[in-house]
Amino acid sequence: SHAGMAMQLVAVNGSQQESVPLPVSLARLVEQKNEVLVDALPYIDKEYEEPNIRDLVDNMVEEEMNQFEPEDYISSLPPIPPLSLPADSLLRQEWERVAADPDSNIAPLDLSRYEVGPPQGKDAADPSKWQEALIKAQNQLEYTAIRTTNADLLAQYGVNSWRAYNSAMDDSIVLHKAELEKRRVQVVEVNRKRMAEQLTVETKIRRLEERYQLQVQKNMRLEALCMQMEKAQGGGEQATA
Repeated sequence: SHAGMAMQLVAVNGSQQESVPLPVSLARLVEQKNEVLVDALPYIDKEYEEPNIRDLVDNMVEEEMNQFEPEDYISSLPPIPPLSLPADSLLRQEWERVAADPDSNIAPLDLSRYEVGPPQGKDAADPSKWQEALIKAQNQLEYTAIRTTNADLLAQYGVNSWRAYNSAMDDSIVLHKAELEKRRVQVVEVNRKRMAEQLTVETKIRRLEERYQLQVQKNMRLEALCMQMEKAQGGGEQATA
Protein backbone atom coordinates (compact mmCIF):
# COMPACT_ATOMS: atom_id res chain seq x y z
CA SER A 1 0.00 0.00 0.00
CA HIS A 2 0.98 3.66 -0.24
CA ALA A 3 1.34 3.98 3.54
CA GLY A 4 3.41 0.81 3.67
CA MET A 5 5.74 2.14 1.01
CA ALA A 6 6.23 5.31 3.04
CA MET A 7 7.31 3.28 6.06
CA GLN A 8 10.81 2.83 4.66
CA LEU A 9 13.46 5.27 3.54
CA VAL A 10 15.67 4.10 0.68
CA ALA A 11 19.30 5.12 1.13
CA VAL A 12 21.46 4.90 -1.99
CA ASN A 13 24.99 3.61 -1.40
CA GLY A 14 26.87 3.46 -4.65
CA SER A 15 25.06 0.95 -6.89
CA GLN A 16 23.34 -0.77 -3.97
CA GLN A 17 20.09 0.20 -2.32
CA GLU A 18 19.36 -0.55 1.26
CA SER A 19 16.05 -0.14 3.08
CA VAL A 20 16.43 1.64 6.39
CA PRO A 21 13.34 1.59 8.64
CA LEU A 22 12.12 4.96 9.83
CA PRO A 23 11.94 5.83 13.53
CA VAL A 24 8.69 4.71 15.11
CA SER A 25 7.36 8.23 15.71
CA LEU A 26 8.17 9.38 12.17
CA ALA A 27 6.80 6.18 10.64
CA ARG A 28 3.57 6.62 12.59
CA LEU A 29 3.27 10.21 11.40
CA VAL A 30 3.84 9.21 7.78
CA GLU A 31 1.37 6.35 8.07
CA GLN A 32 -1.31 8.51 9.68
CA LYS A 33 -1.02 11.33 7.17
CA ASN A 34 -0.46 9.03 4.19
CA GLU A 35 2.30 11.31 2.95
CA VAL A 36 5.38 10.62 0.86
CA LEU A 37 8.63 11.40 2.63
CA VAL A 38 10.83 13.43 0.28
CA ASP A 39 14.44 13.94 1.26
CA ALA A 40 16.72 16.70 -0.08
CA LEU A 41 20.14 16.40 -1.66
CA PRO A 42 21.91 19.57 -0.48
CA TYR A 43 25.28 18.57 -1.94
CA ILE A 44 23.75 18.18 -5.41
CA ASP A 45 20.87 20.63 -5.52
CA LYS A 46 22.61 23.98 -5.97
CA GLU A 47 19.60 25.98 -7.16
CA TYR A 48 19.08 27.51 -3.72
CA GLU A 49 22.42 29.32 -4.02
CA GLU A 50 20.99 31.48 -6.79
CA PRO A 51 19.65 34.79 -5.34
CA ASN A 52 16.35 34.75 -7.25
CA ILE A 53 15.64 31.14 -6.27
CA ARG A 54 16.54 31.85 -2.65
CA ASP A 55 14.18 34.82 -2.56
CA LEU A 56 11.42 32.74 -4.14
CA VAL A 57 11.88 29.95 -1.60
CA ASP A 58 12.01 32.37 1.32
CA ASN A 59 8.79 34.04 0.16
CA MET A 60 7.09 30.67 -0.20
CA VAL A 61 8.21 29.63 3.27
CA GLU A 62 7.01 32.92 4.77
CA GLU A 63 3.65 32.59 3.01
CA GLU A 64 3.28 29.02 4.27
CA MET A 65 4.15 30.05 7.83
CA ASN A 66 1.56 32.83 7.73
CA GLN A 67 -1.12 30.32 6.73
CA PHE A 68 0.15 27.51 8.94
CA GLU A 69 -2.12 26.32 11.71
CA PRO A 70 -0.37 24.10 14.26
CA GLU A 71 -1.95 20.75 14.92
CA ASP A 72 -3.14 19.48 18.25
CA TYR A 73 -0.06 17.40 19.00
CA ILE A 74 -1.36 16.20 22.37
CA SER A 75 -4.77 15.02 21.20
CA SER A 76 -3.60 11.40 21.28
CA LEU A 77 -2.38 11.68 24.88
CA PRO A 78 -4.60 10.76 27.82
CA PRO A 79 -6.41 13.66 29.54
CA ILE A 80 -4.87 15.40 32.50
CA PRO A 81 -6.03 13.72 35.72
CA PRO A 82 -8.13 15.87 38.06
CA LEU A 83 -6.33 17.71 40.82
CA SER A 84 -6.44 15.84 44.11
CA LEU A 85 -5.35 17.76 47.20
CA PRO A 86 -6.29 17.19 50.84
CA ALA A 87 -9.13 19.46 51.90
CA ASP A 88 -7.24 20.95 54.86
CA SER A 89 -3.86 21.32 53.16
CA LEU A 90 -2.16 24.64 52.47
CA LEU A 91 -1.82 23.72 48.82
CA ARG A 92 -5.58 23.26 48.57
CA GLN A 93 -6.23 26.61 50.21
CA GLU A 94 -3.74 28.35 47.90
CA TRP A 95 -5.25 26.65 44.84
CA GLU A 96 -8.74 27.77 45.78
CA ARG A 97 -7.52 31.31 46.46
CA VAL A 98 -5.86 31.62 43.03
CA ALA A 99 -8.84 29.97 41.31
CA ALA A 100 -11.21 32.46 42.95
CA ASP A 101 -9.07 35.52 42.12
CA PRO A 102 -6.12 34.94 39.74
CA ASP A 103 -4.96 38.55 40.21
CA SER A 104 -4.73 38.30 43.97
CA ASN A 105 -1.36 38.30 45.71
CA ILE A 106 -0.16 35.80 48.24
CA ALA A 107 -0.45 36.95 51.83
CA PRO A 108 2.86 38.27 53.23
CA LEU A 109 4.73 36.17 55.72
CA ASP A 110 3.95 36.83 59.37
CA LEU A 111 7.30 37.77 60.92
CA SER A 112 5.91 38.76 64.30
CA ARG A 113 6.76 35.38 65.79
CA TYR A 114 10.44 36.07 65.16
CA GLU A 115 10.35 39.39 67.04
CA VAL A 116 11.74 39.31 70.56
CA GLY A 117 10.78 41.94 73.13
CA PRO A 118 8.89 42.45 76.38
CA PRO A 119 5.13 43.05 76.32
CA GLN A 120 4.15 46.70 76.04
CA GLY A 121 1.32 48.71 77.55
CA LYS A 122 -1.54 46.75 79.08
CA ASP A 123 0.10 43.46 77.95
CA ALA A 124 2.90 44.10 80.49
CA ALA A 125 0.53 43.07 83.30
CA ASP A 126 -0.59 39.87 81.53
CA PRO A 127 1.44 36.78 82.58
CA SER A 128 0.41 34.92 79.39
CA LYS A 129 2.01 37.64 77.23
CA TRP A 130 5.21 37.31 79.22
CA GLN A 131 5.06 33.55 78.70
CA GLU A 132 4.70 34.05 74.90
CA ALA A 133 7.64 36.49 74.92
CA LEU A 134 9.73 33.97 76.87
CA ILE A 135 8.93 31.21 74.34
CA LYS A 136 9.88 33.51 71.46
CA ALA A 137 13.15 34.39 73.16
CA GLN A 138 13.94 30.72 73.73
CA ASN A 139 13.17 29.95 70.08
CA GLN A 140 15.43 32.74 68.89
CA LEU A 141 18.17 31.55 71.23
CA GLU A 142 17.88 28.06 69.77
CA TYR A 143 17.96 29.41 66.21
CA THR A 144 21.07 31.42 67.05
CA ALA A 145 22.75 28.34 68.58
CA ILE A 146 21.97 26.30 65.47
CA ARG A 147 23.33 29.01 63.17
CA THR A 148 26.47 29.22 65.27
CA THR A 149 26.94 25.44 65.09
CA ASN A 150 26.45 25.50 61.32
CA ALA A 151 28.96 28.32 60.99
CA ASP A 152 31.51 26.37 63.02
CA LEU A 153 30.93 23.24 60.90
CA LEU A 154 31.26 25.26 57.70
CA ALA A 155 34.51 26.83 58.90
CA GLN A 156 35.91 23.41 59.83
CA TYR A 157 34.73 21.28 56.89
CA GLY A 158 33.38 23.70 54.30
CA VAL A 159 36.67 24.40 52.52
CA ASN A 160 37.49 20.73 51.92
CA SER A 161 33.90 19.98 51.00
CA TRP A 162 33.84 22.70 48.36
CA ARG A 163 37.22 21.57 47.06
CA ALA A 164 35.89 18.03 46.65
CA TYR A 165 32.77 19.36 44.94
CA ASN A 166 34.81 21.53 42.57
CA SER A 167 37.05 18.57 41.77
CA ALA A 168 34.00 16.45 40.95
CA MET A 169 32.64 19.25 38.74
CA ASP A 170 35.98 19.46 36.91
CA ASP A 171 35.88 15.72 36.27
CA SER A 172 32.31 16.04 35.01
CA ILE A 173 33.31 18.88 32.67
CA VAL A 174 36.15 16.77 31.25
CA LEU A 175 33.76 13.86 30.63
CA HIS A 176 31.16 16.08 28.98
CA LYS A 177 33.78 17.75 26.79
CA ALA A 178 34.99 14.34 25.65
CA GLU A 179 31.41 13.27 24.90
CA LEU A 180 30.78 16.54 23.03
CA GLU A 181 33.93 16.05 20.94
CA LYS A 182 32.85 12.48 20.20
CA ARG A 183 29.46 13.70 19.00
CA ARG A 184 31.08 16.36 16.85
CA VAL A 185 33.28 13.75 15.19
CA GLN A 186 30.22 11.60 14.55
CA VAL A 187 28.39 14.58 13.00
CA VAL A 188 31.37 15.28 10.72
CA GLU A 189 31.52 11.63 9.69
CA VAL A 190 27.80 11.55 8.94
CA ASN A 191 28.09 14.69 6.82
CA ARG A 192 31.11 13.29 4.98
CA LYS A 193 29.32 10.03 4.29
CA ARG A 194 26.22 11.89 3.15
CA MET A 195 28.29 14.06 0.84
CA ALA A 196 30.15 11.06 -0.59
CA GLU A 197 26.91 9.15 -1.21
CA GLN A 198 25.27 12.11 -2.92
CA LEU A 199 28.30 12.91 -5.07
CA THR A 200 28.52 9.23 -6.02
CA VAL A 201 25.02 9.27 -7.54
CA GLU A 202 25.21 12.83 -8.87
CA THR A 203 26.29 11.71 -12.35
CA LYS A 204 23.50 9.17 -12.51
CA ILE A 205 20.95 11.73 -11.35
CA ARG A 206 22.13 14.28 -13.92
CA ARG A 207 21.96 11.65 -16.67
CA LEU A 208 18.45 10.67 -15.64
CA GLU A 209 17.42 14.33 -15.58
CA GLU A 210 18.75 14.78 -19.13
CA ARG A 211 16.89 11.66 -20.26
CA TYR A 212 13.74 12.95 -18.60
CA GLN A 213 14.04 16.32 -20.36
CA LEU A 214 14.66 14.60 -23.71
CA GLN A 215 11.62 12.39 -23.22
CA VAL A 216 9.50 15.42 -22.31
CA GLN A 217 10.65 17.22 -25.46
CA LYS A 218 10.04 14.10 -27.53
CA ASN A 219 6.54 13.76 -26.12
CA MET A 220 5.83 17.41 -26.87
CA ARG A 221 6.96 16.97 -30.50
CA LEU A 222 4.86 13.83 -30.83
CA GLU A 223 1.86 15.63 -29.39
CA ALA A 224 2.35 18.52 -31.82
CA LEU A 225 2.61 16.09 -34.77
CA CYS A 226 -0.51 14.26 -33.61
CA MET A 227 -2.42 17.52 -33.45
CA GLN A 228 -1.24 18.43 -36.97
CA MET A 229 -2.28 15.03 -38.29
CA GLU A 230 -5.69 15.34 -36.61
CA LYS A 231 -6.19 18.77 -38.17
CA ALA A 232 -5.07 17.52 -41.59
CA GLN A 233 -7.37 14.51 -41.35
CA GLY A 234 -10.26 16.66 -40.30
CA GLY A 235 -9.68 19.05 -43.21
CA GLY A 236 -9.53 16.17 -45.71
CA GLU A 237 -12.82 14.74 -44.46
CA GLN A 238 -14.50 18.13 -44.81
CA ALA A 239 -13.16 18.51 -48.37
CA THR A 240 -14.46 15.06 -49.32
CA ALA A 241 -17.86 15.83 -47.88
